[in-house]
Amino acid sequence: MAQLLLHNARVILESGVQHGGVLIRDRQIALVFPHEQTPAGLSASETIDLGGAYLAPGMIDIHIHGSAGVDVQSTDAAGLAKLSAFLLAEGVTGYFATFVPSDEQGYRDSIAAIGSYINQQDDAYRNNKAQVAAHILGIHFEGPFVSEHRCGALRREHFRTYDGDARSLEQFISGRSLSPRLMTLAPEVQGGLDLTRQLTRNGVRVFIGHSQAAPAILDLAFEAGARHITHFPNALDPLHHRKPGAVAWGLLRDDVTLDCIADFHHVHPLMLRLIYQSKSADRMALISDAIMPAGLGDGEFSVWGEGIAVRDGRTALARQPGESTIAGSVITMRQAVRNIVDLGVPVHEAVRMASLVPARIAGIESELGSIKEGMRAELIAFDDEFTVRLATIGGAVVSYRA
Repeated sequence: MAQLLLHNARVILESGVQHGGVLIRDRQIALVFPHEQTPAGLSASETIDLGGAYLAPGMIDIHIHGSAGVDVQSTDAAGLAKLSAFLLAEGVTGYFATFVPSDEQGYRDSIAAIGSYINQQDDAYRNNKAQVAAHILGIHFEGPFVSEHRCGALRREHFRTYDGDARSLEQFISGRSLSPRLMTLAPEVQGGLDLTRQLTRNGVRVFIGHSQAAPAILDLAFEAGARHITHFPNALDPLHHRKPGAVAWGLLRDDVTLDCIADFHHVHPLMLRLIYQSKSADRMALISDAIMPAGLGDGEFSVWGEGIAVRDGRTALARQPGESTIAGSVITMRQAVRNIVDLGVPVHEAVRMASLVPARIAGIESELGSIKEGMRAELIAFDDEFTVRLATIGGAVVSYRA
């Protein structure tokens, strides 16, 4: 029976921070304990003293296109392994490979590559083979059923409307090896509400984004199954006192969750504080929306057939140098958590926004996203500078820096 004791840590729980640790047994958290009740009797090889570091659930990124020179839609198993290793070093233990709109063949090729890699990861997990890599948890389709008036950096030529034929959705519906799936759509596009209902019936989590929908349409979309807004408030109509749109609707509805890119470029720090005060840490998730150049520094890159410039941590379309269109981010989830803490958010709430809240949004909170008994032991430890010191996947230590 494999077991591991992580102790002398500041354990980040849902309700706060506790000095103590966890006992991992057979890939699951078997015990969460305060410091004065640290279990005895384990061997030195089964025990790690974390020296007062934070111990947290692994972060879950529900919206990421790539990093470390890898794009999830144009790579192979080796590229996905490189990306997954980079993300684990940044504290992400699970993520949803996020696709921008593509043609049919592009979708087929990308889905096949992701599916094959997920199967490899699942086989390794079942066979107790250590993986120094974050898990791909599923696919997030950002589009193609979105508004051409709020396209952001997405390419309009691949946008679609829904004609009611369920066969046109087959590649977006969850397969056994690629479940769960997520989709961001604009409910006001032709067939958008029927599309939301059809996807929801088939187990796809529907998000609202790249949209100009009015509150009345958003109410109908909520009833059809769309309960979350993507990279709020980006790619939505700006808030206007006579045209409130999705921004006011999302801020006011307690039954709607949001996710944000906390890089201070996509959303001003003051706006992030407003969103946090309006929604609380329970209804606000952090995402990276990172693209291939993340982790590579400043420069000129080709992403999705577009020239993209990265300057001082901000991306921009090279074809629109004088405009304000931002083309994804180059932030990591670890940096996003640090930024949110710098705004005055308690560390346990910032971590919740990067772990439990994304897990709830994706429907996987029964297994991942929090430290409590019975959960999968996918954990990270980090110091006061938010440098990741340890990571466990499947209960095994796969990354450790003393």
